[in-house]
Amino acid sequence: MTAAAQQPIEQPVLEVVGGPGGLSREALHELWDFREVFWAFVLRQVKVRYKQAAIGVAWAILQPVLAALVFALFLGRYSNLSSEGVPYLLFALAGMVGWSYFSSATTTASESLVTNQNLLRKIFFPREVLPLSASAAGVLDLIVGAIVLVVATFAYGIAPAITWVALPLPFVLLIVAAGGAGLGLSAVNVYYRDVRYALPFLLQLGLFASPIAYSLDVVPASWRTPYAILNPIAAAVDSIRRIVLHGDWPDFPILLGSLAWSLFAFACAYAFFKRLERGFSDRV
Repeated sequence: MTAAAQQPIEQPVLEVVGGPGGLSREALHELWDFREVFWAFVLRQVKVRYKQAAIGVAWAILQPVLAALVFALFLGRYSNLSSEGVPYLLFALAGMVGWSYFSSATTTASESLVTNQNLLRKIFFPREVLPLSASAAGVLDLIVGAIVLVVATFAYGIAPAITWVALPLPFVLLIVAAGGAGLGLSAVNVYYRDVRYALPFLLQLGLFASPIAYSLDVVPASWRTPYAILNPIAAAVDSIRRIVLHGDWPDFPILLGSLAWSLFAFACAYAFFKRLERGFSDRV
C-alpha cells in the first residue's frame, strides 16, 4: 500500500457562522435561492389544510358567506348601518372576503414555526419560508372568495365594469398585510406562547375595528384618511366595494398610501424576524 493511499481522505466541512441577525442583502439572496422550497411549503400547506375536511376547499366559500349571512340577519335587519345603497348581504360579503383571508392567513402563519419545530432542528432553510408560505397558501381562499363575490354580484344584477381591472391592488394589499403580521407574530410566538391565546381576541377586535360590517363613511371625515392608510384592511375592503359593488375606481391616494405603509411594516416585521431567528431552534 502506498503512502498516498494510507493518507485519510479529507471530508468537506460546511461551516455555518452566525451573524448578528437582521435584514440584509444576503438574507434576501438566500430566500431567493430557496424559492423552490417556498413553493413546496405552499403546496404542502394547501394539501394539509383540506386533506381531511369533508367538503374540502368549499370551506373557503362557506366561511365568508355564513359570516355575511349572520351580519345580514342581525345588523342589516335591526340596525341602521349604511350599506352604501347595495343589498346588505352583498355589502357584508365584500367585506368578509378580505377579512376571512387576513384572519386565517395571520393565524396559520403565527403558528407555523411552532407547528414545524422538528424541521427547525433538523433541516437548514430560511426560517421565514414557513410563515410566508402559510400566508401565500391562503391566497387560494382569497381567490375562491373573490369568485363567490363576483357570482353574487351577477345574481343581484350588477354588471362588471372596466374598474374591475384594479381589483388585484386591494388583494396585494391584503397579502402584504397578512405576510407582515404573520412574520412578526410567528417570531414572537416562538418565545412567548401567549400569542396563540391573545391572537383570537385581537382578531375579534380587528373585525369590529375595521369596516367589515359597516361602511368606511361611518368614520369621521377628519380621521378617515389616516385611519384607512394605517389600517390596510379598511383600505382594501373599501376598495373592493368601490370596484365590485359600485363600478368605481378605488381611492388611489388612500389605497397606495396604505400599500406603502404595509410594505414598510412588512420590512420592519422581516427585520424583527431575522433578529430573533438565531434563537428559534433553542426555544421551540
